[in-house]
Parts: sequence; structure tokens; C-alpha cells
Amino acid sequence: MTSRLPSLSKFTAPSLVLVCLLLANACASAPTRPPVSIGSGQARVDPVTGQPLAPDAIIAEETTQGSVRGDGGLTPPFMVGKDVKRAAVLLPFSHPAANVRAEAEAMLAGIELALFENGGTDFLILPKDTGGRASTAEARADEAVKEGADIILGPLFGTEVTPVKDAVNRDQIPVIAFSNDRLVAGGGGYLASVMPEEEVVRIMGYAASRGTRTFAFLGPDTAYGRQVETAMRAEAAKNGWSVIGAGFYDPSSSASSEVSRVASLIKSERSQVGLLIPERGTKLLSIAPLLVVNGIDPGRTRFLGTSLWDDAAIWREPALAGALYSAVDPDNMTTFKDTYKRIYGRAPTDLAAAAYDAAALAITLASENNMKHGGVTDPDGFMGVNGLFRFRLDGTSERGLAIKEIRQSGASMVEKGVTRFPPGGS
Repeated sequence: MTSRLPSLSKFTAPSLVLVCLLLANACASAPTRPPVSIGSGQARVDPVTGQPLAPDAIIAEETTQGSVRGDGGLTPPFMVGKDVKRAAVLLPFSHPAANVRAEAEAMLAGIELALFENGGTDFLILPKDTGGRASTAEARADEAVKEGADIILGPLFGTEVTPVKDAVNRDQIPVIAFSNDRLVAGGGGYLASVMPEEEVVRIMGYAASRGTRTFAFLGPDTAYGRQVETAMRAEAAKNGWSVIGAGFYDPSSSASSEVSRVASLIKSERSQVGLLIPERGTKLLSIAPLLVVNGIDPGRTRFLGTSLWDDAAIWREPALAGALYSAVDPDNMTTFKDTYKRIYGRAPTDLAAAAYDAAALAITLASENNMKHGGVTDPDGFMGVNGLFRFRLDGTSERGLAIKEIRQSGASMVEKGVTRFPPGGS
């Protein structure tokens, strides 16, 4: 991690308008057969913005009520005559929900950090407030086109992605969005979030390589739970593995009846079963011991999870001993987390890390004069704080996730994420 770090200050209130003109130039090397490193480190904080490290870095604030806007196409005097590249950042800074506004500010902080760490004087970001509304996001995308944006970072919600893509497609501007809804991917839009489907593929593949080829599902009856269960069935069908059943419970009530039913299915199986449980926190801590009470033999059933399990609060539960889950490779993330916390005073969110990577990718492509769809979908991929990733032509992302095992001492990595993709794309 570079030691070149910005001095940061906080706004006095979330309602202040942020109009940032932040500059950076990529320091990563040009593409080679190994993936391009796009950051110097390894995805809900109070509003923050950076103070300049050098006279070239400009930050301005306005107090117009209720919006965060770009610079209206302004080119700072010291940029005149340079080949300036612009990235519009479309996030819901004025969303009605406080936690969403905080997430947007955390993501902007991640983008700022990527810009400052990669230094320079020919890259400009244009933050724009979508409010979380599709119509507003479309209008902001139209503005970004008029202001000369070369790439769009955002929006956050799936409902905003298609209108933004439609607004910029005629100009062939790539959209790197942060939704995890694969239905809105493609058509010029790429999803930078770590997709649940990628986590499912990784954990099932690892389990199968260790002899577990029969699977079951137990999870919440939510959009996320259904997304994970669908991915599990698709991956099993693709590889000829078995799925013996699934149990969905109301996330607001006890899961005991579904736990009992799924336990009965597993106990009737002769082969080892991998039980995928995409749950978190106290709910997971109630489900895991209940499975054991219902007669699940940990020696014949391997509990499997997603990145929701990357939480020290659950690791001491005895029923989860030996359980496996997929997550971002910690080797790539540690430095980013430490730096972000030192600068901003709080831990980064998962989406702050995704935003960092998206900004670092844009900076890298700008340095190569390749802020185009072909640059975004480089089959060799990129190495960011979330590890190795590349965008498929359908707009989804492929990632080099790690596998962790829960042990008495905590979660230990048992298999690192890959550091190079096979040739030819995916």
C-alpha cells in the first residue's frame, strides 16, 4: 500500500451538497497475461470528502438543498490542454433512508481513496445524486453524457440500471453498476458487486472437489434466499450433482419447522450432504444448533455458507465447527480495510470496496486510453481489493473467491482465490 494518503474531513451534516472535482491517474501497468493490478491495496460511514494532497487536487462544496451534482462540464484551469478523462458517479446521496445515504457516502469515500492513492492530474469524477429513483438516475446519466463522461460508476439499485444504460448506450459509454441483480446486467452494463451466484458456484465446487456432490438448501424466503437457491440448483444441474430438497422460512419468525423438515431429508440420504444456508447473525446462530438437535450428523453433513458468514460473531458456535463458506480473499482486502479505517475512522462496507475497485479500474483504463467496453471486458481480468475479477460479455462478473473454514480459533482460509483466470474469457 502506498504511503501517499489524503487528509480527510467530515461534513457537518449529511444534507450538505458535495460537488467534488477529484483527480487521479492510474499507476498500474499496461495489460499483460497476468491480470492488471488496479489498486495499491486490497463491499456506511458519515459523509466524508478528501482534502487535497497537492495543489492539483480540487474539492468544492455547495449548499444547494437536497442534491449532489457534478461540475457542469467545468474543466479546472490546470487541466486545460490535457486529455482529461471523466467518470460520472451516480449514487443515491439524498435517498429517504438514512442507511442508504450512508452507504452512498461510504462508496464515494472508497472512490476518493482510489483516486488519491493513484494520484495524477488528468482524471475527473462527477458525483451525481440519483435519489434512488430510476427517472432521476436517467436524468443524471443524460447530464453526464453532456458533460463529457467517459464511463459511469453506478447506479446502486437494479431499477436504476436499465434507464442509465439506455441513456448512455448511443454514446457507447460503459456503465459499471453496483446492483447484484443479474437480470439488469448486459447491454453495456457491468455489475461490480460480488454476486451471490459466484459465491454459490465457488463453495459448491470446493465441496464437490472434497467428495460432496449431494446438496440441500435452507434459507430465508426472501429475494436473496431465492436467488441463492436458484443458483444452487443451476450449478448442480450443470455438473450432474444432486439436490434433495430446499426449505424456506419466514425471516421474521422461527425456522424450526423447516429445519425439522430439511433435517429429515438429509437423514434419509446415504451420501454426504452439503447443506447451503445463506443466513447471517443471530438467525444463523439459532438455526445451526437446531439442526444438530434434529439429528443432523456433522460427520455426514457439511454446512456451507456465503460471504454472510464472514462475521466473527458467529464463529464460536460449536455447531458451525468445520463449516465452509466462500468469501473475498482476505489477503487482498486487509490493507484496504486498514487504510480506509485509519482515514475515515470506520470500517468500509462491502460496497465501499466494490466502489474502490470500480474507480481504480476506470483510472487504469483511462491511463491506457481504453475506457471502452472492450477495455472493461479484458479477459485477463483485474486484481483489486476484492481480489481477482473480470467482466463477462453478459455484464456479470467472475471472481477469484477464497474458501474459509470455521474452526475453534476462528475462520481460517483453506483455499485461496485464483490469481489468474484461464485464457479465453468466460
